[in-house]
Amino acid sequence: MNYQESIEYLTTCQLLGSKPGLITVTELLRRLDNPQDSLRVIHIAGTNGKGSVGCFLQAVLKEAGLGVGFFTSPYLFCHREMIQLNGEDISEKDFAAILTVVRSHADAMEENGFAHPTEFEILTAAAYLFFVEKHCDYVIMEAGMGGEKDATNVMKQTEVSVLTRIDYDHIQFLGNTLTEITREKCGIFRSGCPAVIYPCQETETLLTIQKEAEKRGASLVMPLRDAVIIEKNDDEGNVFSYGKLKHLAIAMCGKHQVYNAVTALAVLLVLRQKGADISDDAIYRGFLHARWAGRFELLSKQPPVLLDGAHNLNGAKAFADAVLTSFPRQSFIGVVGMLRDKDFKASLSEFAKVCDSLILTEVPNPRSAKAEELLLAAETMGIPAVAVPNPEEAVLQAFRDKQEGQGVLCVGSLYALPIFKTTCQKVVHIDESC
Repeated sequence: MNYQESIEYLTTCQLLGSKPGLITVTELLRRLDNPQDSLRVIHIAGTNGKGSVGCFLQAVLKEAGLGVGFFTSPYLFCHREMIQLNGEDISEKDFAAILTVVRSHADAMEENGFAHPTEFEILTAAAYLFFVEKHCDYVIMEAGMGGEKDATNVMKQTEVSVLTRIDYDHIQFLGNTLTEITREKCGIFRSGCPAVIYPCQETETLLTIQKEAEKRGASLVMPLRDAVIIEKNDDEGNVFSYGKLKHLAIAMCGKHQVYNAVTALAVLLVLRQKGADISDDAIYRGFLHARWAGRFELLSKQPPVLLDGAHNLNGAKAFADAVLTSFPRQSFIGVVGMLRDKDFKASLSEFAKVCDSLILTEVPNPRSAKAEELLLAAETMGIPAVAVPNPEEAVLQAFRDKQEGQGVLCVGSLYALPIFKTTCQKVVHIDESC
């Protein structure tokens, strides 16, 4: 297959949907000689912050001169974003080549009576195979959903397991309580392998993590929240100290990104204890250079235009807090698109805390909440809002309606961010220094 043919193949596989479970992906990887078992894997699960923690880790490991692979999802603009090598997306040539190999085995499985692998299972297998071919020193694998039954959870051992912030999400697959959701996420733990935990968890979540770690034989490492000293927190990012590392600077905004960085730092210190050559200087430089598209992404300073994939309630709360801290006296108009299976009513309440009014739109995804559904929810809470179903037109209307000096926030489902971003780029000059 060439690159375009590989994308068309993945598009057909999308019709298979999402099927949690490891039977199919395990068989696919067996046919590929189990590449995952020859890699040193840092496995990340959680509800929010997985991509950010992975981004910090990738940046530092690269600065340390190590070869690092990163599998992340979902993508914003193209599938190649999901498979990264040393901070760069996989090339079209390599993507097509690796997908050609995986497809031959996936199609043969169906001919042999197995279920055909889903799009995510195929991309997961492709990532593992690619990282082996590139002789990566470390591989960061971000779970797509859940943990125990996630397609990424197929390796015999991990270098480190990581749990980011856990909250309610994907309850139709993971469970209706925090205990059930957390138990599923803890399925990435391995006996004898350290597990690093995001330091700001609910009590119910933490108790479940401790029980699961003991049951599965994983040793827990959790940074001390009280030891984190935030020295600066504004629209240019954060500066913080933790332990012996003083005045660490990150360009990502919001206090939650400090705790994501501290989680990554704990992982790096574990790797260092296990023999990795990761200097303090690599940590400082990696943290400073780490960027993650679509997460509190400042597209313009004048007027301020912000993009964020705050697609669930926890993300909406973190985003609102970051806006209030970074832009305490700034007025905004917001464009919001969310999926129907998220708690969009509570999320709208959070967005309304930082916006004078909302323009409610739809997401290019079958699971999208209708603009009128969002509008009804907003009206029941007394939130000034209008419904504009077309997301591009919604962004354009925000720029037409905004007052002098008012900024624009485009938030919600990650599936909407590409349209939000490209439309903003048509309207305002994107400040490359942001």
